[in-house]
Amino acid sequence: MIKQTEHIQSLQPFQKNVFGCRILATAQAYGLSEPFARFWMQEEGRAAICMLDDTVILDAGTDADYDELKEFIRMTGASRLLCGSNAAQKLGYPVVRRGQIMAYQGSSPSRLGDFERNPGVRELYALISECATDTFEPPEFESFYMDLSHRIRHDTAAAVGMRFQGELVSCAVCSAKTQDMAVLSAVCVHPEHRRRGYGHGALSAMVYLMRGKKVYILRAEKENEEFYRSFGFEGCGEFVESSI
Repeated sequence: MIKQTEHIQSLQPFQKNVFGCRILATAQAYGLSEPFARFWMQEEGRAAICMLDDTVILDAGTDADYDELKEFIRMTGASRLLCGSNAAQKLGYPVVRRGQIMAYQGSSPSRLGDFERNPGVRELYALISECATDTFEPPEFESFYMDLSHRIRHDTAAAVGMRFQGELVSCAVCSAKTQDMAVLSAVCVHPEHRRRGYGHGALSAMVYLMRGKKVYILRAEKENEEFYRSFGFEGCGEFVESSI
């Protein structure tokens, strides 16, 4: 049976992977009473579900009732699902995008360049848009701006940036953070300023700020694997985005 979550504390046990982290961070940012951010749990803690706008995030274990989950997720009216590859395979929704989950295995950086904490979200969006690729399409501005601004104010997300002659040329975005975990969703360098250490600098600053937490990144397929591995990230799973 799937029931609506009544207490944020009941989501704490799911803080063991990137999906549970994102669910818990969203609940801590928005609470449980907003109509656009809803949360459910399958009985006996077998799965946690978050629906934010038209996207469902699922954290489900091997013992989850996937037949029930598939029917329930369809009834939410969401159009997109984010979950692990094993869960995606069992649910069988059409795959839109997939990529690697990587965990930081290095030590906390001790030498940092000049960086800016939480630069303006409009500047961040403009930089991220400059870095669009065939496998990375920036989100819509309004939803990105409102969501990231709100999460930063509630200390469940963070961003760092580096500048050259006043212009924001690189950034790293942590889209979800809890007491124990952090999930990075973007590391971007303006195309005209690449191969100058700005990407490494922004990532070093973010990892330093998240010290004490387990840091993960969602890396789109065929995107920058060598860069993240050279920094100290190692693959630990796969995420899948599906259409519902």
